[in-house]
Amino acid sequence: MSHTAPMRRLSIALTVALACLALPAAARAALTPSQFTKIDGIYAAFGAFDDADGATAADRRAARAACRALGTSDAMLSALRRACNTQLDVGQALGRAARCRGRTACIVAVRRVQRAANAYLARSRAADRVVRAARLGAACQRELTRSPRELRYVVRLRDGFAELERALRARSAARARRAQRRLDALRPPDSRSAARQRADYRAACAPPG
Repeated sequence: MSHTAPMRRLSIALTVALACLALPAAARAALTPSQFTKIDGIYAAFGAFDDADGATAADRRAARAACRALGTSDAMLSALRRACNTQLDVGQALGRAARCRGRTACIVAVRRVQRAANAYLARSRAADRVVRAARLGAACQRELTRSPRELRYVVRLRDGFAELERALRARSAARARRAQRRLDALRPPDSRSAARQRADYRAACAPPG
């Protein structure tokens, strides 16, 4: 049996493979100065949330303003804007749940946490797809996307509040305590301070030049 045809195919495949290796790597994109500055404003505004006294109403207004400042004309900034707003919605819903009084009010409050968490998961994943499509450098992309650990944290937070809602509806104090212990056991997915996160973002994403 002739081996000429298989060898020819192998030779062509090898030639193509070597040619591909010889091509320059696709250039990575970078944030524009305007994109960089607007996103940096988010990190600056959220830095107030690390204060020992907790975020004030003014801090929350400043964070909302920083989210809005991302605008809607740039596809990536618009996607990050939606994720940013829903992140604040989660925090606001958690605050209301912590302050609720009475079974009916608390059922409403814990449902709001679940809805906010679902919205955050959906919009964060959508923003991550847009950021990845922008082909930014690996370090910058890592800073601008949600880690699997963060997404798992939000899923567990949502599920813990769903369990708490079921306990409230069943009027079961024992189930409510179990749900609260489950929530109390959650640990933040990113141990870096807000200042450290901002510094890492600036180091990874600063435009060239």
